[in-house]
Amino acid sequence: MAPQTNDLRERLLAALPRSENRAAYREETVTLLAKHARALRWDKFTANTLAFLGVALVFLWNHGPWRLGTSALIWLQVMSAVFFFLGVIYSVRYEIYASQVVTLKEIKQVQLQILELQATVQKADAPSR
Repeated sequence: MAPQTNDLRERLLAALPRSENRAAYREETVTLLAKHARALRWDKFTANTLAFLGVALVFLWNHGPWRLGTSALIWLQVMSAVFFFLGVIYSVRYEIYASQVVTLKEIKQVQLQILELQATVQKADAPSR
């Protein structure tokens, strides 16, 4: 099983950028995390908007100032349920995506620390040669 571990280690290290490209990789990481933060904000906005529309439609068919016919009342009830459940589904999607972004952020931090360590080791080895 040890060869598999070394193979996995080599594949993971090969996926890292070179320590010479540390600054570019850091900027790329900041840009990627900013893009995910914007997407998270829009997902949360969408989930809250859909749930609010569902609740607003419930309010309309319960407290509306007008008398609604049977078909209009059924339509409002169905649409309020649809909007509310879509809001709940998007809310779950947002929570899953948020946890993925947190995991990605931690992985990127570890990768940057590894690059820093590699650069430190290379600097320490360079004068002794």
